[in-house]
Parts: sequence; C-alpha cells; structure tokens
Amino acid sequence: MRTTIHLRPLPRYEPPFDDELAPQVWSPPRQQLALDWSTPTPAPSPPPRSGPPAAEVPGASGDAKLAVRRFVHLSVEVLNGFRPAGHLRRLSLPSHAADVVAAGLAGAQWVGQLRRAKRTRRPAPVAVLKVHLCEPRAGAVEAAVVLVTGERTWALALRMELHQQAWVATALRLI
Repeated sequence: MRTTIHLRPLPRYEPPFDDELAPQVWSPPRQQLALDWSTPTPAPSPPPRSGPPAAEVPGASGDAKLAVRRFVHLSVEVLNGFRPAGHLRRLSLPSHAADVVAAGLAGAQWVGQLRRAKRTRRPAPVAVLKVHLCEPRAGAVEAAVVLVTGERTWALALRMELHQQAWVATALRLI
C-alpha cells in the first residue's frame, strides 16, 4: 500500500512591521514579589600570594582537538585502505607533505602485510583506542594515538601547526 502525499500551498504571511504593532502594556498582579535589580558589591580580593606564579594547566584548544581528530580519522581510513595515502597531502604543510604521505603509505603497506599474514576472510580494521594531546605552545599541537588491529597494538605520533588560519600536519610517525 502506498501512502499519498499531498502538497498544499503555504499561505502568504509577512510579519507586521514595528510601527504596526500595538504597544503591549503589562500590569503586574498586586501580590507579585518585586525583583531586586540593584548591582551587587564586588567581593574583596584576596591578599597577594608570595612565591612563583601558578603554572598554566596543559591541554589543547578546541580547534586543535578538532584538527587532530579530523587528521587521525583520515589517517585511519588510509591505514584501513579506504583512502589513498595521497589524501594526507591536503592536510599537510606543503614543505612536509612528502614525508607525511610517505609515512601514511608505509603504515598502510604494513597493515596490508599483517592482514595477508593472517589470511582471514574479514580482517580486523585499524581502530583508535586512545588519543593523548599536548599543546606545547600556541599554534602547535602534538598527539600520540594508540591504535589496534586484531591482536596488535601500535602507536601513531603526529604534530600539527597552525599556518594561515589552518591546522596542517608537519610530522607523522608510526611506531
């Protein structure tokens, strides 16, 4: 049985202009509590501490995390054979692109050798177990990614830098 879909024309509607709106006068009920809109007084500041200043908490910015996530996802697709290693070039700094692509290609060949040695019908895909991020300075992020395929666990290390408002890979190592 097939359901019939009827399309009906939408009536023309334009919202009223500001000068066409009637002013809305609101009168509060007599028993409603009044809100206190006065500005609070600021709390006194603590006395200055002696000693070294507190160090910043290490971590990566949101943009850096997103860039690493995107690059790792693309790298795993290359390692699984779903993409050619040349696709890593567009997310790499042009001066380092050849090294990044070569590392991706070497990793894909290594995974292929592991799969041929196993000779199973459905080889286990490469999967990400954990990602550790560090932003040593503003505009640079380093990541260590724990990968697993079948019973083998290995690591991928990468560095990305911010160049011309885009995060690009400058180093990729498979360990």
